[in-house]
Formats: sequence, structure tokens, C-alpha cells
Amino acid sequence: MGTHASSAELQELIRLPEETTRTRRCFLLHIRPEKLAEYVEVHQRVWPEMLAALHETGWRNYSLFLRPEDGLVVGCFEAEDTAATEQRMAEHPVNTRWQAEMAQYFVEGSRPEPLLQYFHLA
Repeated sequence: MGTHASSAELQELIRLPEETTRTRRCFLLHIRPEKLAEYVEVHQRVWPEMLAALHETGWRNYSLFLRPEDGLVVGCFEAEDTAATEQRMAEHPVNTRWQAEMAQYFVEGSRPEPLLQYFHLA
């Protein structure tokens, strides 16, 4: 087959409406294998103030999915403007505390890695 396309080249091929790409976000994270069960358990009792902060900053339809074999987490959410929503959340003091608490679960160097949306069926 041909050469690998760059992210910019792939972006040129995508014909999704801006409304779709601006309002939906999906990302990857990697959880330390020895911390998987604890990470999942913590998410069964997310702090009420963290849930409130997510709502306040505009997160909707937020889901996390886990592939237990290797600790891959896929997160998806919707918002009026995902970039602005992520920025508001990054600046929220509750999120700062939550992220500090969650850092122990992530594979070293793991940060939310955004995925390129190229198809959507409404």
C-alpha cells in the first residue's frame, strides 16, 4: 500500500460539518495494569463536586471505556465547544485536585490523546 498519511493530510480528507467536530471529542489514556481495579472502583464513586464541575463547564454524554487487557481507556464526550469546555475544566480548582488524585493510575507520560473524528452517523 502507499505511504502513511500525516494527520494534516488526513484532516484534509474529512468532510464532517464543523458542528460535529466542534461538539464531540474522543481521547485515549493508558492506565497502569496493577492499578486497573482501583481506577475503575474510584470511578464508581466520583466526587459529587467533580460531577458538578463537569456539568458546570459544559461536559455532556461523557463516557469512559476500558480495554482491561492493556489498560487502554477511551473517553468520549459532547459539548457546545469541546475545546472551550476542556479549557474551562482545566482551570477549575476541583479538576486540579481530581487530576492530582488520578495521576497515580496513569502510565508514566500518559496524557489524554485526542482522536481524529472522520465519520459520524447521527
